[in-house]
Amino acid sequence: MAGRKQLIRQKRPDGLIGNYPGDADPTSLEFIARRRRSIAVPPLPDFSHADELIAAVSSYVRLAHPNVVSAFDGAVFPSIRDQKNRITLSTAGDRRVLLDDNTTPRWAMLWSHGYPTTSHPTGWTFAHVWARPKDRQCYTHLANLAMMPEYLASLTDKDGPLGAYLRYHSWIRYGWKPLEEDEPEKPDGYDAISWCYLREEGDPIGFVKSRVEELDNERCKLLRSLM
Repeated sequence: MAGRKQLIRQKRPDGLIGNYPGDADPTSLEFIARRRRSIAVPPLPDFSHADELIAAVSSYVRLAHPNVVSAFDGAVFPSIRDQKNRITLSTAGDRRVLLDDNTTPRWAMLWSHGYPTTSHPTGWTFAHVWARPKDRQCYTHLANLAMMPEYLASLTDKDGPLGAYLRYHSWIRYGWKPLEEDEPEKPDGYDAISWCYLREEGDPIGFVKSRVEELDNERCKLLRSLM
C-alpha cells in the first residue's frame, strides 16, 4: 500500500514506524502522533475506603471454621511453595519440608473440613491471607487461607482491598498472625462485614491423617515421611 501511495510510513516521535493515510500532510504527522500519545490512562481507583465493596463480596468468601483452626497446633502440612521443584523434599530451618505448588494449601483447607476431594473444585480459588510462601508455619495454616470464587481472586492480590480485612479477621477471630508481622489494624467498616465459614469437621486432624494414609500419590508418600 505504501508503494501505491495509499499510506505513508513515517517514523513517530517514540521511534516506531507509524502508518498514516496517503493523502495526509506530512508536516502534520508528528503533531498527530504527539496528540495521540498525550492521552493519559485513567489512574487506579482509590481503595483506601473499600468497606462497601468488601461488605458486598464477603458473603461469597469461605473461611476456615474457628473450631477447626483451633484443633491444629500450627500449619496442617510441613510444606512451602517452590513451583519449580515441587513434589520434592528440602530443608527449611531445622526441619524437612515438602516443596509444593498450591496443592497442599488446598488439601489443608478442604480435608480439614471433611471434604475428601484431591482435585481443584471448579470455579473456586484458594488465596493466602499473608503472602509468606516460604514460611512452613504459614503456608498451610488454616488461619492463613481463604476460599473464594475465581472472579474475586484479584481482590487479594498484592495490595488488593480484601487483604486488609482478611488479615484483621485472622487476628481478631483466630488470634493468629505470622510471628514477624505487626498486629493488623482494623479496617474501615470492618464491623459491618459478615463472614462465612466452611462446615465444622468433628475430627479434622484424624480426617487429614486418613487422607494422607489412604492415598498413594507421590505427595502423600512424601508427606507420610514427614508427619
